[in-house]
Amino acid sequence: MADPNDFPRDRASIFARAPLSMAILGTALVSVVFYLVPQIDLAFLGLFYEPGKGFPAAQIPLLQDFRTFASNISLFLPLLTLVCLVLKLSFPAKTSLLPSRMALFFIPLFLLGPGLLVNGILKPYWGRPRPLNVSDFGGPWPFEDPWVIGPSGLGNHSFSSGEAATTACLLPLILFLPREWRGPVGALIGLFVAAVGLNRIAFGGHFLSDVVISIGLMLILAAVLHHLIFVRYRDSLSDAALEKRLTALGYRMAEQRAALRHWVRRTLATSYQSARNLRRAERAIHPGAAARAAAMDAPTGSVGASTGTNPP
Repeated sequence: MADPNDFPRDRASIFARAPLSMAILGTALVSVVFYLVPQIDLAFLGLFYEPGKGFPAAQIPLLQDFRTFASNISLFLPLLTLVCLVLKLSFPAKTSLLPSRMALFFIPLFLLGPGLLVNGILKPYWGRPRPLNVSDFGGPWPFEDPWVIGPSGLGNHSFSSGEAATTACLLPLILFLPREWRGPVGALIGLFVAAVGLNRIAFGGHFLSDVVISIGLMLILAAVLHHLIFVRYRDSLSDAALEKRLTALGYRMAEQRAALRHWVRRTLATSYQSARNLRRAERAIHPGAAARAAAMDAPTGSVGASTGTNPP
């Protein structure tokens, strides 16, 4: 894995020198454009709408399968990093399968981005109806601009796109690749993100602004995480430092698991011994129950002998 802080400095790239500033500026710029010129959203969506039919693309099985595939493949990366993290903590003596900073970067990115920001904050409280519910395309609700706060009465709002946000979280993967692979892989991921967003627009599920702004928000969050992990706290959060901490944490967790197993065994043994002592006390107090208690304590094969009868 390459060092994500190793940007191609040989190019005069403003984004390479100030990724967070450029991500914020770009997202703010497109937000202003879509807000001031809402006709862009309506005109672009009109390319996929047929009066009386709605959005025919939503009925195409191939596009439906692509949506399912995209949803599944987008979750592969965070699940992979999470599994590798769990394996490292479970087997602390072994080296992590993936760089430790990769898990530290992508797990918060997916949780805070698509999880909290989009599906936890924007969708519930930014009341923008989906295109198929807008009056311009046969629905009952008026068109609303992006970033307009206020519930429209629908439970599932359009702003912003959760699927576009999830796939956009794959874009920073190129930072963990060798420099010669960043361009080709970045182009493929970019095409994939664009295809997912276009597919949702063609289904009447999102406006163009929903998709573009979602991508911008994820780039902002990725830039923040990159700055914290690979710039500001680069030394304390290096792969070597994190590997050492995870190893120590794994050993502590192993000790705690061993202590828990010992406590459970001791508790069960104590409970069993207490039950035996209780039965013995009952025999002493109630001699008539001695035979029954002895039968309970004796092996199955000796029941007949203890009761004076022959087993069948």
